[in-house]
Formats: sequence, C-alpha cells, structure tokens
Amino acid sequence: MKKLNLPTQILIGLILGVIVGLFVSVEVANTYFRPFGDLFMRLIQMVIVPLVFSTLIVGASSVGDVRKLGRMGGKTLAYFVMTTAMAITIGMTIANLLQPGAGLQLPVDATFEGREAPSFVQTLLEIIPTNPLQALVNANMLQMVAFALFVGVAITLVGEKAAPVREFFDGFAEIMFKITNAAMATAPIGVFGLIAPVVAAHGLDVLAPLAMIIVVMYLAAFTQMAVVYSASVKFLGKM
Repeated sequence: MKKLNLPTQILIGLILGVIVGLFVSVEVANTYFRPFGDLFMRLIQMVIVPLVFSTLIVGASSVGDVRKLGRMGGKTLAYFVMTTAMAITIGMTIANLLQPGAGLQLPVDATFEGREAPSFVQTLLEIIPTNPLQALVNANMLQMVAFALFVGVAITLVGEKAAPVREFFDGFAEIMFKITNAAMATAPIGVFGLIAPVVAAHGLDVLAPLAMIIVVMYLAAFTQMAVVYSASVKFLGKM
C-alpha cells in the first residue's frame, strides 16, 4: 500500500482534530491534545535558528569572489524589496476585497497601544547585533542573518585556514535538515493537537472565517507566483 504524503497526512490530522474537537470539552482538549500541538510548535521553533544560521553561512562562504558577493547582494536586496512590495500589495488588495476573518472573535493578549515605530535609520542600525549570541538566543532573525553573512564573507576572505569552519557549518546544516525532516514528520499529530482545542473552545463557527483566511492566503500566493515570479523568470531570467 502506498504511503500517504505529508500534506495528505496533515489534512487528515486537521479533519480528525475538527471532529474530535466537536465532541470533547475544552478541558479534555487542552489536557490531552494541546500538548501534542505545543510539542510540534516547539520542535519547529527549535530548528529555525540553527538551520537558517548555518545555511546562510554556507551560502555566503560558497560564492568565492567577495566582489561578486557584493554585486549579488545588491541585486538580491533590490529584487527582495521589489517582490516583497508587490506581495504586500497583492495580499492587502485580496484581503480588502474578500474580508477574511470577518466575524471571527478571538481574544488577543498583545497590545501595541502607545508604541511608536522606529525611524528608518534606527531600523537599519538595529539590523547589526551588538551581541550576536543574544540575537541567536532571542531568535532575532534580521540580526542573525546579518551576523551569518558577516561570518560567511569572513570565511571567504580568510581562505584555506577557515576551511574547517566552513566544513563544520556545512555538516551542521545537513544535520539540521535531518532534524527538520524529523520534526515535520510529526506535523499531522501536531496539527491535530492544535486544531482540536480551538474547535472545542469555539465550535464550528471558527472554521468558516479560518477557511476564508486560508483561501485568501493561497489565492494571494498563487497570484504572486503566477504574475510576479513568472514575470521575473521571463524578463530577468530570459526563460
């Protein structure tokens, strides 16, 4: 019998979570099912920082010519800013048209009242970490990316003496890929553990707005791929 692929398993876990959530109390769902969802989220959070950090170092140190890295970095940054702006525009347009989540009332603990957005200069300065280890511990992604790029470029500049360091991060990245695959294997159970308490607490009323959010997300992602990325391949990649 052919083994079900991971997306199908996740879908089954989602459906089972909805069904079980309809027939159990909130206390039962939180006591017996939520820990599986929390475990899955912890596994994903565990691998993100070391995976991104090691792969960025390996990628930055693999370019060879630092001048080429600088030119590539500038083009990559410009492309990233352009495509991100288009993605935001597409997402906001579709969201305003379809109004996902309308009527959904969920408690939110976070508050942003009284906070001011930092200036552009301050935002740029915050990208450079004063304490790289603290950036890694706090999962500050921008600072972590900046530090990883510095390390990768420095490995290239040092040359042969830094080869063991690059080999270490190359091997470490492969280890993290394996751990990530193992964590994702628990996704069906994790999704079950995440959705069952939500349905138990809010009933089926929560599903329609959430389904609309998923539809909007997929529609926006498809539009971004079909229009923006396809145009990039056509006009920038000449393919």
